[in-house]
Amino acid sequence: MRRSRIARGIAALFALTLLASACSDGGDDDASSTGTTADSDSNSGGSAAAMPTDSATICDADGLVAAVESGPDEGTLTGMTDDPVATAASSNPVLTTLVTAVGEAGLVDTLNSAEKLTVFAPTDCAFAALDPATLDAALADPTGLLTQVLGFHVVPGEELSAADLATKTELDTVNGAKLAVTDQGGTIELGGDQATIVVPDIHTANATVHLIDHVMVPPAPAG
Repeated sequence: MRRSRIARGIAALFALTLLASACSDGGDDDASSTGTTADSDSNSGGSAAAMPTDSATICDADGLVAAVESGPDEGTLTGMTDDPVATAASSNPVLTTLVTAVGEAGLVDTLNSAEKLTVFAPTDCAFAALDPATLDAALADPTGLLTQVLGFHVVPGEELSAADLATKTELDTVNGAKLAVTDQGGTIELGGDQATIVVPDIHTANATVHLIDHVMVPPAPAG
């Protein structure tokens, strides 16, 4: 089971590498994404959704919103409000690799059952920009490195809006690490400049989700 999941993750990485190449080249090929959520007992998939025809535009805010709104109803900005966060993300066409990673780490039930969360969600473009060796290493260690990286993107006990974040300087994440927050004239930067919020304030049944442009890596433990 674990081997097949890792294979799916690597396959997703390969697809995203092609997407990153298309984005950097400004190609005009159509792209599509399929959302898949896995827990320890089962997998549930979202429907494939057509992405904007100009692949160079899908990584910016307007392109991401257009891709989300053209996908399954359950994965639109309005549709995601009905489901808990992991389930809602599984129908979102720009979060397919994040959904795979959450399933690999066995965090679906944990995220869905939490009362309140703030989630900084790396898009598929964010994962495509990640060093492939880093993603491979994380997928190969789902209960260790992968869980630590994902936990650095989740703040428990609060649903923080972009306006709330503008008043913060750091947040306590699920994995115990501190996440730096900086308001740069209305643009929220996270993790000491590691990522920027691209699409803020997406609501699910138990979380406020902010789409970000890079995958953040937690600081190394002291000592």
